[in-house]
Amino acid sequence: MTILSRLHAKGVLDRVRTAAPTCTPTVADEPGLAARRMATVLAAEPEREAVLARFVSGLSQTDEQLLRRMLVETGDADGPGDTGAGRY
Repeated sequence: MTILSRLHAKGVLDRVRTAAPTCTPTVADEPGLAARRMATVLAAEPEREAVLARFVSGLSQTDEQLLRRMLVETGDADGPGDTGAGRY
């Protein structure tokens, strides 16, 4: 039960209250867990833009190209009214 409580606290499991306490996994793979950890760290930082800028500047050229492609594919490369100037 201690392990399940710790996993719930980390956001890996979701509690479902029934007659008997049960837990249902919400994130089952390593990429999902890594993404959740990254989001948690970013959410705790008051200087989000600076953190993201440092993260992106530290990426390998291959990872930066992958990130750029993913942003274009999801339509998030430029926000509303954003010309994209000075980004990346």
